[in-house]
Amino acid sequence: MRKLSYALIGLLIVVLVVGCAPSQKAEDMKTVIIGTTDEISSLDYSDAYAVHDWELMRNCNIGLTNYKPGTAEIVEGVADSWDISDDGLTYTFHLADGWKYPDGSALKAEDFVTTVNRALALEGDIHGVVATYVASVEAPDDKTVVFHLVNPRGDFPQIVSMGPFMPTKAGAYPEDELNRFPDKLVGVGAWQITEYDPAEQVVLEHNPNYKLGFSDTAPDRVIVRYFEDATAMALAIENGEIDVAWRILGPPEVQRLEEVDGLTVINTGGGGIRYLVPNHAMAPFDDVNVRKALAALVDRDEIVDRVMKGTVDPLYSMVPPGFLAANEEFLTMYNAPNIELAEELLTASGYSADEPLTFDLWYPPEHYGTHAAQIFQVLEEQFEATPMIQVTLQTQEWGTYIHALTDGEYPIGYLGWFFDYPDTSNYLDPFADSVASPSMGISYANDTMDQLLRDAGASTDVAEREQLYTDAQILYAEDVVTIPLTMEPEHVVLIDAKVSSVTIGPALVFNYELIELK
Repeated sequence: MRKLSYALIGLLIVVLVVGCAPSQKAEDMKTVIIGTTDEISSLDYSDAYAVHDWELMRNCNIGLTNYKPGTAEIVEGVADSWDISDDGLTYTFHLADGWKYPDGSALKAEDFVTTVNRALALEGDIHGVVATYVASVEAPDDKTVVFHLVNPRGDFPQIVSMGPFMPTKAGAYPEDELNRFPDKLVGVGAWQITEYDPAEQVVLEHNPNYKLGFSDTAPDRVIVRYFEDATAMALAIENGEIDVAWRILGPPEVQRLEEVDGLTVINTGGGGIRYLVPNHAMAPFDDVNVRKALAALVDRDEIVDRVMKGTVDPLYSMVPPGFLAANEEFLTMYNAPNIELAEELLTASGYSADEPLTFDLWYPPEHYGTHAAQIFQVLEEQFEATPMIQVTLQTQEWGTYIHALTDGEYPIGYLGWFFDYPDTSNYLDPFADSVASPSMGISYANDTMDQLLRDAGASTDVAEREQLYTDAQILYAEDVVTIPLTMEPEHVVLIDAKVSSVTIGPALVFNYELIELK
């Protein structure tokens, strides 16, 4: 099987396997069980901002725009056209006919207004992202949605493909509070969640009114089953208990499963990155010298070689290779590991071997794979390479961890990021824009950075955008907004006798209705 470069943007992954196990019953073949070590954080469209939450939402719903399956090409969603004002501040979307919810009710423009206004008013995890772009939204009639933007955005058609811009049926969520765990999840997409237990599994069944219909080889039902760790999930697919293993398998599991007969392992590529998130509003990371000292001590090559066995790449900017203006500013500026520089910075802030910098470093022990603990053992060693630092490692399960981190309760933590839409802006805006960054637990504000990002977002000139994003990355590294660590591909494993093909792309968009069964 050809391995795909994870620097590519928007990938179509199709795996063809011949033959079928004669022992399998026909009725079993129409249900696909997908394993994951991910967890549900929120199923409220006006709140959710985690990869797995959006995967479920994208399968149950469709935004005004969408992606051509397997590519990064933006196409029509439920809107069949849109208009842009001359000043770039107003986008008007026109809804196509025929989009319906599972109960048969028709999609209305006001359903988009409901989602966006709740996101703006209730200040859930997604609030900062929506507020960065949208000043207000209105529905002059049932077929028209009008957005008034904070600043001109040339990429707004990509932005409205995201979860918080999807429609929510009237009455599905309370107006004055978030509901992270509603009884059901519905939309106008291919699927509906009919039952779920966040600790066990999610059951998805067809939206009987799905406008685009289903192929004869598509599953009738999808079950997403949750595993405590990657080792347990790998054993499950090896034993035939699940049909697809998807997010997150670490290097040990991938390498072992590649040798198992009857399984196909695919590197799906994508733009997944891992990084440290210092809390700029909490001591000691409100001190830029402290943040810089850590940036000078991180040895990414050691993490790649010692823990990840060469299966990932070191990352020296939040903008990974393959995107406009990608560079290695953290390597240029800090040339880590640089203990001498780190100690100079710490001394300038009053730390010493007798009065060392002490802090708790938080991470979720299972969410990012069984190798996460090894990564943090190595980081602890790297930071304590100078006697001027003492680190205490702290862990918390993902469901609690992600909300605590983004709510600013930890001094520093660890996250993965996968673009919401494939553009350089989506690797910088959520972290460095003064409106968006608090929702990421960063509390970063810099007027110069804001202007750079807004000018780049508004521009349609490639050369101008490249220079603006280059300047932004220099400032990003100087302020150490976050500390990029690695770029990591995601792998999917299939039971050959059950699944003929899957489509994953752009990046981590897994379209369940495009699963082809034997």
